[in-house]
Amino acid sequence: MPRALGIDVGVRKGLDLVLLDERGRVEGVVRHAGTDDVTRSLTAFEPDVVAIDSPPAWGSAGGLRVAERELLRLGIHSYGTPSDPARQASPFYDWMRRGFRAFEAAEANGYPLYRGGSPRRTAMEVFPHASAVTLEGSLPPARLPRAARAAWRATVLRHNGVDTAPLIGPDQIDAALAALTGLLALDGKRWAFGDPAEGVIVLPLERRPERPFRREVSGNGQAGAGGLPGLHRCECGCEGEVARRFLPGHDAKLRSALLRDVRAGERARKELDRLGWSVSPSKETR
Repeated sequence: MPRALGIDVGVRKGLDLVLLDERGRVEGVVRHAGTDDVTRSLTAFEPDVVAIDSPPAWGSAGGLRVAERELLRLGIHSYGTPSDPARQASPFYDWMRRGFRAFEAAEANGYPLYRGGSPRRTAMEVFPHASAVTLEGSLPPARLPRAARAAWRATVLRHNGVDTAPLIGPDQIDAALAALTGLLALDGKRWAFGDPAEGVIVLPLERRPERPFRREVSGNGQAGAGGLPGLHRCECGCEGEVARRFLPGHDAKLRSALLRDVRAGERARKELDRLGWSVSPSKETR
């Protein structure tokens, strides 16, 4: 039975590892792992594929790799992988350096970097957020707080047959999404894009989408993607979904529009009074 090991990369919290079987069952979890734990887990679990949420190396030119530019064309934003050594020195990119070491550990244990073809016994770069968007067919609702983003991704996992009960927190959810991407890739549902020389990203698709992904808004006032708790329609009437009363800036736009209406109404009332055309309350307040 095929199994995939997903790895979510972090700096202070370390790595989170989740092993999934083809039925969507969690067979193993490792929290706050280091590079040595990756080696031990590969030996103990012997997964058919490893899926890592990180670039495998620095970019070759500019601030974005070819794969990251392709994600933007699909409407999916990601962190760029710099090629400039001055930018690479920033502590912000420590998580990428941790990811590089995870790929090195995988290759040292018989899982070379995936660049195309069959993914079996390789280590592939994945992007859990992009995988969730791909599997759900839409971007998540706008401006979600971190807990709601994790809830949305957990919903995507459940929609695809993964038992999320053993998963604790957003990092394990992302590791499970990485593992699910690996399982689907083994089954032939994979689209690898980018420059193989600097690293390709694998999405659970059989071909490139025809159009960019959009945000899905349900027609019943509930959150798309499974009705996430705490989400509702923006009160300005734009039909965007938000955890607070308004999407950013929409309250100011609504207030300005209402003030314009009030001023226009007052001018109309004064003109009616000047002309002696009174309006009954019943007609005014219809």
